[in-house]
Amino acid sequence: MIEKTSTVDALVNILTERINTRVYEPGSKLPSERKMQDEFRVGRLTLREALSRLNAMGITQTSHGKGTFVLEHLKSSTLKNMLIPYFALNDSKRLKDFVDARIMVESEIAGLAALQRTEEDIRRLESILDQNVDENTPSELVAYMDLQFHQEMTLIIDNHFLVMMHEAITSHLRLFLNAYVRNKNNPIAVLQAHRPILNAIKRGKAEDARNLLRLHVSFSMQDYEEFVQTNG
Repeated sequence: MIEKTSTVDALVNILTERINTRVYEPGSKLPSERKMQDEFRVGRLTLREALSRLNAMGITQTSHGKGTFVLEHLKSSTLKNMLIPYFALNDSKRLKDFVDARIMVESEIAGLAALQRTEEDIRRLESILDQNVDENTPSELVAYMDLQFHQEMTLIIDNHFLVMMHEAITSHLRLFLNAYVRNKNNPIAVLQAHRPILNAIKRGKAEDARNLLRLHVSFSMQDYEEFVQTNG
């Protein structure tokens, strides 16, 4: 289930990703409200707010009594905003640059988190990994949980510049995780891969947290590269 905090934002990201990858084609009708409520496990008000945002962004249009439809011709500015990071996944050099930057920034964040975390911080990280997922959990939702774990680490540390640097790569990170989780096709393994990092943070082992984060990012990159080579 999507957590209450940022629920609408998470749902907007999920629906936008599906439109971006043409799970929902231009001109097509989105699933019924009831079906989306059941799939994403959200309430009616949350779903309607997310749909309202998509309408305001010029991505969809809701017709009362008929449903919500993906616009046939999305505004060029809307498409640009949706696809800003897209080509990084198809460009091996840019993808490597992204992974290198992610390792440098996130490994230091993990190390500082191990030194600065509180019991409440640990509980928040644990609550993300303890969420119930299975093979039927939408990949976009699992990707959101993955991203949420990494963003939660930035909330622990007292370093404004590192936080800003992580925010700068978040759009690319979100796209990478959506593709990685979809290709991995193992929601439980995706989330539990973060457990060693959490344990190092919990024990206050800064260098262990840094090294485990580096391994985590490297392995996810290797998995994604293998998928691309196999299916390219």
